[in-house]
Amino acid sequence: MRKLGVIFLFVYLAACSTGGAGTPASTAEVARESTPISTQTSLPSTDTPVPAPTIPPTAVPTAIGGGGGKIAFTYGLDDVTEIYVVNADGSGLSPLANEITPKFRPAWSPDGSKIAFGTSDGGDTASIYIMNADGSSPVKLIDTTEISVYDPANMDLRFLTGCCSLSWSPDGSKIILVIVHFSGCCSQYSNVYLINADGSNLIHITAYDGWANPVWSPDSQKILFDGNCRELAICVMDADGTNLTKLAQKHKNRNPIWSPDGKKIAFSTGRGDNSEIHVMNADGSDLTSISYTISPWDENRIWSPDSQKISFLSYRDGNQEIYTVNADGSGLVNLTNSAEDEYEQIWSPDGTKIAFISSRDGSAGIFVMDSDGSHLTRLTNDNASYYGLAWSP
Repeated sequence: MRKLGVIFLFVYLAACSTGGAGTPASTAEVARESTPISTQTSLPSTDTPVPAPTIPPTAVPTAIGGGGGKIAFTYGLDDVTEIYVVNADGSGLSPLANEITPKFRPAWSPDGSKIAFGTSDGGDTASIYIMNADGSSPVKLIDTTEISVYDPANMDLRFLTGCCSLSWSPDGSKIILVIVHFSGCCSQYSNVYLINADGSNLIHITAYDGWANPVWSPDSQKILFDGNCRELAICVMDADGTNLTKLAQKHKNRNPIWSPDGKKIAFSTGRGDNSEIHVMNADGSDLTSISYTISPWDENRIWSPDSQKISFLSYRDGNQEIYTVNADGSGLVNLTNSAEDEYEQIWSPDGTKIAFISSRDGSAGIFVMDSDGSHLTRLTNDNASYYGLAWSP
């Protein structure tokens, strides 16, 4: 039986930081080729049906005034790994405790009523669950015993529950799963699957495509990802896995993300320890660098909810800090100006605040600030392991 395990954030980031160097260009040769993915496979049902979560009709998320709502995150301390929630003002800190443990990487449903998460027994089984937003009624969506893929190298198959693996479609109907093939300690390939939010119709949509990093288009009709035949191109396909098209293939492109209005795509490009951020139109045209420098590390770009700004992490001033820049590359601002490193910034749904993780003040914690860097508030005080920030809709 294959060894399964949970991949924590630092492992993923280390894997994702590898690549080659080079001077990114302000324009790129755009190759578009539409090729149906031949590996698309509808998997048969298991002998024992998995109870289906009840998912109510999903409304379009409504921005919450004042940056309100709850922040969910993974909390690890003293061999306990649990999902907690906290209000944006620091009140209401509480675990979403139930019989399933440990829990990793919360992902809110678009209407805020459900949370998907990963879990593992530390041995041979990893699973994906959905629970109510208060932690009640967890229901298993899928586990690794229900998945069989072509694996000629006899590699371990693992859910990427430690980082970035669970993503609800904006209409709330489907969830993306990422499965990574490992040889010993090192990742080799990944596979992307889609499953309905009620646990039905598991579909294999990509095979052996690098890290894949899939993200939904705002209208739930397309999926954006990097990889494709280990070339680290930026690719897009229809939500059923068909009509694969390469949008950008130059200088090791990776980690793309759609603007909330669906008009732009931001991604990192570079090699080795150097990278910068590019923005292009959703069809791959008008590729532009917005970093204007080859930084030691410009990563984790996230669009503001109004699609006007991009926040990102960078070492350009000596340590890892949070910056914002306008979508056209103007108006670069260091928001944190801290002597300690910051991690995992996320925007509030209304764009007025940014939450992040930092080891400032001598211990790790979750912080919130206004989107201009002012009014910094610490939300947690335990010197625990924090990751997987997710702001409720």
